[in-house]
Amino acid sequence: MHKVPSCPLLVVLPPGASVPGGAPSVTLRRPSSSLFVLHRRSSLIFSRMFDSTNARWGLFIAAHPVAHILISLFLVSVLSVHLINLRIEYDIRASFSPKNSKAMREESVYEQFFNLSTSPLRSFVLFSARDGGSMLRETHLREVLSLDAEVNEQMERRDSLTGMRGCDPLCSLNGPFHVVANALLAPNRSHQAANSTPLALNYPIATYLGTELFLGGHVLGVQTSNHSFTNNNSRIVSAKKIILWYFNRADTVETKMRLRKLTLKLFNEAQVEGDRLRSVKFEVFGDDIANSEMIRGAIQATILMSIGFVLLLLFVTLVIFRLLATSAVPLLSVLCVVLISILCPLLSSLAAFGLCTWMGNPLYTIMCVTPFLIAGVGVDDAFIMLQSWQHHQTIECPRRRLSFVMVHVGPSITITSLTNTIAFGIGFFTPTPQMSLFCLCTSIAVFIDYLLTFTLLCPVVVLLSSPPPAGHVHLQLNLHRRPLASSDKFPSPPLPAPPALVPPSPPSWVHRYALFLHSANGRMMALFVAAILYTIGISGVLRLKSSFEPSKAFPSDSPLSSSMNSLSEVFEEFFPVHVFVNHPPNISNTSEYAEFNAMVAQLEALPESWGARRTLLWLRHFEQFDRRADHFWRSMGFGRHQKYRPSYANLAFFVDQLGNPPIIKTETAPDGSLNVVAFQFTIVTRHMTEWWNRAVVEEKVRAILERFPQFNATMHDGDAAILNMLLTVKSDLIGSIAVTIVSMAVICSLFIYSRLGVCAIALCISSICFTLVGVLSWCGADLDPVTMVDVLLATGFSVDYTAHVAHQYHTKKGTSIDRIAHSLHEMCPPMLQAGISTALCMLPLAFVPTYAIVAFAKTIFAVILIGLLHGLFLLPVFLCALHKDKRKRKTHGGGELNAEKGEEEEEQLRKDDMLEEDGEKGARSVGEGGGGTTDAKNGG
Repeated sequence: MHKVPSCPLLVVLPPGASVPGGAPSVTLRRPSSSLFVLHRRSSLIFSRMFDSTNARWGLFIAAHPVAHILISLFLVSVLSVHLINLRIEYDIRASFSPKNSKAMREESVYEQFFNLSTSPLRSFVLFSARDGGSMLRETHLREVLSLDAEVNEQMERRDSLTGMRGCDPLCSLNGPFHVVANALLAPNRSHQAANSTPLALNYPIATYLGTELFLGGHVLGVQTSNHSFTNNNSRIVSAKKIILWYFNRADTVETKMRLRKLTLKLFNEAQVEGDRLRSVKFEVFGDDIANSEMIRGAIQATILMSIGFVLLLLFVTLVIFRLLATSAVPLLSVLCVVLISILCPLLSSLAAFGLCTWMGNPLYTIMCVTPFLIAGVGVDDAFIMLQSWQHHQTIECPRRRLSFVMVHVGPSITITSLTNTIAFGIGFFTPTPQMSLFCLCTSIAVFIDYLLTFTLLCPVVVLLSSPPPAGHVHLQLNLHRRPLASSDKFPSPPLPAPPALVPPSPPSWVHRYALFLHSANGRMMALFVAAILYTIGISGVLRLKSSFEPSKAFPSDSPLSSSMNSLSEVFEEFFPVHVFVNHPPNISNTSEYAEFNAMVAQLEALPESWGARRTLLWLRHFEQFDRRADHFWRSMGFGRHQKYRPSYANLAFFVDQLGNPPIIKTETAPDGSLNVVAFQFTIVTRHMTEWWNRAVVEEKVRAILERFPQFNATMHDGDAAILNMLLTVKSDLIGSIAVTIVSMAVICSLFIYSRLGVCAIALCISSICFTLVGVLSWCGADLDPVTMVDVLLATGFSVDYTAHVAHQYHTKKGTSIDRIAHSLHEMCPPMLQAGISTALCMLPLAFVPTYAIVAFAKTIFAVILIGLLHGLFLLPVFLCALHKDKRKRKTHGGGELNAEKGEEEEEQLRKDDMLEEDGEKGARSVGEGGGGTTDAKNGG
């Protein structure tokens, strides 16, 4: 019968103490760099403290497994209870509009100008002829007006709470088109002579009864003639499209739901060929439609990710079954371990959702990815922990076995978990609310999953392990190296520390691979692979462009995508830039009025502007009216015989004739005259299909307005919040990656005493991120907030493929070939398992027709492949090269050595290596294999 070994004491040495049964502790020789000394000593001290804490915690967990399980489940339940107040944000504009930005201030001015309590809902209907002909034919115009009348009937209904119409104050947005359409459909128009018709149809300005009407915002794809047709006084040959714009208040739920039902009804009818209109086809776009399609995409993603979750479950079952098969663990116990391994990430996601809700944050549709992402990433810690548990299977005392496991895998799991938490946490500072909250929730979930790995999974593994034979004595870890008192429940005196064990040799193929990595051929191959990766990365980064569209948030197979394409064609020809003047000029003051005209002239001089001909500025029409009125009164003998000077004296009559338009805000002066308080005018631009162009043009507009602060003018665009991010996403991405890499390097430096090792990890992370951005560019990604967050997440994941190997390499003994071989032998299986599990969970996302989700899936796949290539090939080659270079520098660091001092320097080098190994030995627990390594079996 196999004899159960006793549980010897695990001793964690303070600095300067001696190892019982081992080599005497020595004082490290002072290197030349004081900064290196500080880093080395602090790393060694922190490593001792961390190993001691893990050892104590492992003992405590193994002593009270049921209590840890119950407390973990209780805390998760407490955090999750806040989900009863769950609020999901469906508004796509709110999801992508950052708070406290310049665009939000402009939105606030816009709402204040029109007396709105919240941002309005906007929609448009785009009409085109089914036969591809002109839309100005009678049958087509009548069908357009019939649909328009139905929409207006719903939007002009008054709200029962506020008493206001849903479209107030912009119910007449389509007024110019209505005038022209009704004039074209007049019963007696065909019998009128061209010179007697009240309508002179031209483009973009038509004239009706002497009043100019701007048609550029409603009639598109227009072909004109150089002369007017005699039968209808028109220069328009044909017009391919008609677009009607609608504005709806969102002050109350009643108004919002009325518009939602209307737009969704029209959207569904538009998909049925010829069902609603016979001669005209129409496309509908609205905020509610975009929100509905975004929800549909989230549901599709959740369904497909459920398939990925099943694949993940099968893979985890297979891996854990193979890991525990050698221990003769019952099948039911294996299934229980599988269940807990999957349950930990899901419970952490649930707790993270509850915590975010408790902080008052809404949940966004893209956050449906979080549970599956955490499941794919969280099982990585379970793989590493179970792998170490099996490597220590000859330690039959569960308490001591768990202590060895936690000392061994604690640093690796902590490094990857903390770096992932920080990477996601930095993503929280991205300006997009949807991506920001997604990163915050995922960061919290990663950290909670890290805790549950030790407080839930480890206790379950301990409980399911075979108990030691009756009468077996468990010895407590004597971390203070003191004799046990008589009151202690363990025997006294303590047993001596176990002698170091020789770790088992890796398989022959691993050793051959390590030899290849250490050879000149391996280095040449690494340089060749790196050259290919950086070529892809550089070319991809150079072709990367800043762009973003709301269509990236909903499925590409949605009819809304074609509507967005049609809208892009509209923006190529017509795009309004609204300017709100909050301190109007005094037109009677010549210099002030001239400055205002200069500001408008600069706006009209922009290359993308159509110029003064299409600028919608009421003040120019008022000046013409006022000039004619002044001339009339002078001709009647009532005016003064002096040069004309504009004034607001005739403003009351002018705005009354226009029907008191909402774009002019006035107030009555004490003398009864009207004064202008604020007004809006519009610069019509073109070539605004690309969102980057829109962002650049609008930034130019802001710069011009800022040159004239006396008018307190601001521009407005409903998509300005997103457009602003495009201008800063590149610098934000570079800054975020830099901060993330520095943070990860700091964390790694706490566990890895070697400066070169930390630098190697930082360089590998930078290399992975740079290559990843290039690969994503070649996969069709744009430089937008989605890509920015994806790269930040990948930065966190990249540590998983570098820190494990680097940490194990610097805790091993022997030559660099032996250290690399042992490190790869221990870490290659869990790294591959982690990559495969994450890829399986994310694989179905590749079939979701939503850009944001597909881009996320591509990022995961790319970082897995690039990360494994770095972690299993490039990083080991780099570490081997550093080891050789280090030895060469020690031998030849001072230039040419004197011949008589050569032997002394070589002897000093040998002593330095011995000192270095002894110093490392003091940083870990005795019995490492030392007892803190994966290769330790029973420690005695």
